[in-house]
Amino acid sequence: MDTRERIVLYFKELADERGFYGATVDELAARNNMSKRTIYRYFKSKEEIIEAVVLAKVQEVERGILSILNSKENPVKKMTQFVKFLSEKLRSFNPRVYGDLQRHYPGIWEKVEQLRASNIKYLIQVMVEGSEQGYFKEINPTIVTASLLATIRAVVNPAFMLENNLTPEEAFQTIMHTFLYGIVAER
Repeated sequence: MDTRERIVLYFKELADERGFYGATVDELAARNNMSKRTIYRYFKSKEEIIEAVVLAKVQEVERGILSILNSKENPVKKMTQFVKFLSEKLRSFNPRVYGDLQRHYPGIWEKVEQLRASNIKYLIQVMVEGSEQGYFKEINPTIVTASLLATIRAVVNPAFMLENNLTPEEAFQTIMHTFLYGIVAER
């Protein structure tokens, strides 16, 4: 692991404790026997470090999603694996930490929102593939994409989750269960 990657990893660990806003470059340097000069050789600002932390997490998630979606499995299996994979990844997301992005780093939060939108498109591709193969009902991808993305933005949202005492995993699983199976009870 090179120095830049270590800085990102160490800052992520510090942010998990203190939040992105509460974590400081001074503390990062002191805890990890680095000089601030070394840190600023690789990053121009604390915000740039935060962006690198978020980007590393997003890239890790995207690699997993693409692996699932490019598999030879049928659409139902892909959908199941997609929900399971994202649920597991969301288990490590701390709403308080990501709430800092919304409040203090809106430019980075907007990038997260854009990436979530692109990941929803991957999911919709599986739904379309599944409807073409007879696994799922026929859907209007435009409507499903817009409604699913709006729901995720509203519910898998740090402020909403904290206010309603929800984990990211619970919020996402509930959304996906509702979208996939509806709300009508079987009799």
